[in-house]
Amino acid sequence: RGADCESEERVELNLMEGHGNERTLTGVSEGSLKEFLGGNWKPLVDLIVSGDIKGVAGVVGCSNLTAGGHDVLTVELTKELIARDIIVLTAGCSSGGIENCGLMTPEAAQFAGPKLRAVCEKLGIPPIGRLEIVATELAETIGVDLPQLPLVLSAAQWLEEQALADGCFGLALGLPLHLGLPPFVTGSGAAVKILTEDMKELTGGQVIINPDAKESADILEKIILEKRDALH
Repeated sequence: RGADCESEERVELNLMEGHGNERTLTGVSEGSLKEFLGGNWKPLVDLIVSGDIKGVAGVVGCSNLTAGGHDVLTVELTKELIARDIIVLTAGCSSGGIENCGLMTPEAAQFAGPKLRAVCEKLGIPPIGRLEIVATELAETIGVDLPQLPLVLSAAQWLEEQALADGCFGLALGLPLHLGLPPFVTGSGAAVKILTEDMKELTGGQVIINPDAKESADILEKIILEKRDALH
């Protein structure tokens, strides 16, 4: 404002309920997560095998107002997943929304299912970490290929082409990918068929499009359970 301005204008912010906190624990990368577990992935593998952690979901990407409102779908999907004892690993802009709503605090363990909550409270960590290379190292530790892991991806509120490129990388690795909005391929029947059907045979991945947090969590949980059964 100008130096001669005699008054200042205040703008009220209309934030999501529960937005903002003071005890966020960020930076739980693959390195620090491994450190929490004692320097190797065996404790996490054992927790997945025992069912204390049902599976892993990578929730990544942007915030897109046309996909349910600012951070809304991403945050609600994350809540649904951790409530089902599925640990969430995040990266990109989605981390900001998840962080701002308090899901990256140790106290966020209260929102997790009973088994995941017990794990988080024992380790003193939130039920949300950072994605990075955890999947590759987990697969190597277990001795399976990536598509066999009880691991799913979601770019629920993707906005930019960069997010789609990252999603394609996940599909190439053989991982199921959830999107809240369809990518710009619906004009091609061949592209839609490849991404939603044929990709399962090509790499093991598939695209799932659903704008509803609970329905999406149901679908992703079902895939995780099917992958768990196939590992036995």
